[in-house]
Amino acid sequence: MRKILIPVLLLILAGLCSAAPESTLSLPEETEKSEEVRKTPEKESQETRDSREDESEIDRILSGEETIPLVSEEELAQTLGQKVDAALDWFHRERHALFVLLTGAVLTIGIGIGLGIGMQKIIRAQRAVKQNSLRWQLIWALSLPLLLLGVVIALFLLMLPVLQTLPRLYKFDARLFFTLVTLIITWAGMRLISVLSMRMSQYAASADNNLDQLMVEITRKVLKITLIIVSILFIGQSIFNLNITTLLAGAGVVGLAIAFASRETLANFFGTLVIILDRPFRCGDRIQVNGVDGLVKAVGMRSTRILTADESVYTIPNSRIAECDIENISNHGVIRFAFTIGLVYETPGGDIEKAMKILHEIVDDFHGKDPQSRQPRVFFETLGSSALNLKVIMWLKTTTYETEEKWRTEINLAIINRFNEAGLNMAYNTVTSYLRGDPAYPFRLESSPAQEPKQP
Repeated sequence: MRKILIPVLLLILAGLCSAAPESTLSLPEETEKSEEVRKTPEKESQETRDSREDESEIDRILSGEETIPLVSEEELAQTLGQKVDAALDWFHRERHALFVLLTGAVLTIGIGIGLGIGMQKIIRAQRAVKQNSLRWQLIWALSLPLLLLGVVIALFLLMLPVLQTLPRLYKFDARLFFTLVTLIITWAGMRLISVLSMRMSQYAASADNNLDQLMVEITRKVLKITLIIVSILFIGQSIFNLNITTLLAGAGVVGLAIAFASRETLANFFGTLVIILDRPFRCGDRIQVNGVDGLVKAVGMRSTRILTADESVYTIPNSRIAECDIENISNHGVIRFAFTIGLVYETPGGDIEKAMKILHEIVDDFHGKDPQSRQPRVFFETLGSSALNLKVIMWLKTTTYETEEKWRTEINLAIINRFNEAGLNMAYNTVTSYLRGDPAYPFRLESSPAQEPKQP
């Protein structure tokens, strides 16, 4: 009978325990928690009183009511001795971990440097053979960042056993480690953007596309600036726990004030957008804008740099370029060359026709066949004040300064030689005065006798 009752009682107790509410079962724990809660204000009040006493003591010292307590040499020596003993004891306990850290750090850095040098030699050799290989461009972009990332991770793992014994230093080192990892990833991203820029430049160099070098440069700059800003925000928000939201809100207010103060800079930025969208020229084109004739070297976010024939670089704000008339000389691959030649008034009509025929022989099909739309034109322009002016309009089949200067010299020398052989006299600015008899204005020449020298 007892053997039957004992299991039954146990089952009943188990059922009661399972049916009982959790609050009744956790009553002792809640009692302990309430005691801790009651104790916590007491501790906080005690700490608050101690801090107030410390603050009041500091205030009394600063106000001059009390003097700074002096530390005796024995106490100072005892404190320093304790610190030194603690440091020596720490070095004694962690000597094995420090030895492993030092040895591993030297080996890791040495292996990383060796692999980096070897990888660079292999990449240079391969890129010399395959300049346009995307595979080796990606290897060039990621090899050094990945090696540096591996070295940093290995050093952090080697330092981890030592850092676990230094709690204060561990938190700082962990933040420094993740900051270095973020910076290395940012560096790898910058190199990947450079590879993308090279590929886009190669695509822009081909003739069967609408992409130009200007779009490549602007895209590269925008991507790099965006990557840098995102990296800085990530480091501040996720690693150092800075309140980026408040910072961005304050930056927005400051940015609004800066926007009012820098209207010209914003105008240049929107001028850059107009140049990108409208694309009136490309990098390397020869243009004439705002009285400047030169080659477009670079287009920035604020201004455009133009190289002129005298090797001077003009920096023109993009807002001004967006508002001015732009003549793209390189648009059709030719340069319009117009000049005037004056013949003396004594030249008969037959010689004028002869001069026009000579000019056609010189400029027609000059260094290549002239298309029908750009046939050279030679005509008798005006009866000038001191010359009979012949106008020549032609197109030089080049856009470079050197070729243009060379061909202009060739044309001028040919004109002088052919005109001299034909006996044609070119005029220059002269003034001829004619004297006529007029009773109202008689013309009379007078001369005074020379004075004889006085004798002494």
